[in-house]
Amino acid sequence: SKLQWSTAISMMVFAWLFAAFWSVMPLLGWGEYDYEPLRTCCTLDYSKGDRNYITFLFALSIFNFMIPGFIMLTAYQSIHQKFKKSGHYKFNTGLPLKTLVICWGPYCLLCFYAAVENVMFISPKYRMIPAIIAKTVPTVDAFVYALGNENYRGGIWQFLTGQKIEKAEVDNKTK
Repeated sequence: SKLQWSTAISMMVFAWLFAAFWSVMPLLGWGEYDYEPLRTCCTLDYSKGDRNYITFLFALSIFNFMIPGFIMLTAYQSIHQKFKKSGHYKFNTGLPLKTLVICWGPYCLLCFYAAVENVMFISPKYRMIPAIIAKTVPTVDAFVYALGNENYRGGIWQFLTGQKIEKAEVDNKTK
């Protein structure tokens, strides 16, 4: 079934409100922001150890990493089963979840670790690495979806080389 405009707009509004909620909470006192070591932007302040901050870190990790990861896992497993039944694999269904874990996993681990232990022994520049990796997700996801879809891949190939890939060539390259 096709995605309806009303559903797409509702999903977009939910995503923006969800992001706004988690962004505003430290400004309202649940969690706290601090400058990154290079003072170019803000990140979570991992030096706090009070109950307020610990609950924020756990909630942030669960609602922004674990639950979306579980949803992605179940959704892409369902898509994989449909591809398996049809015998036509159009996309590597494990790749989006792997990029989520690789890009956001270190940040989530740092949040969990900061909730139970003092992370101040870790150099500030090393504490900044998970945040930088997490910020690469939009770019990585664009490459995953563009190169993982045979139609986009064929269009990219045609744009770069001027040669159109025939359908049989696309099928051979995906196998």
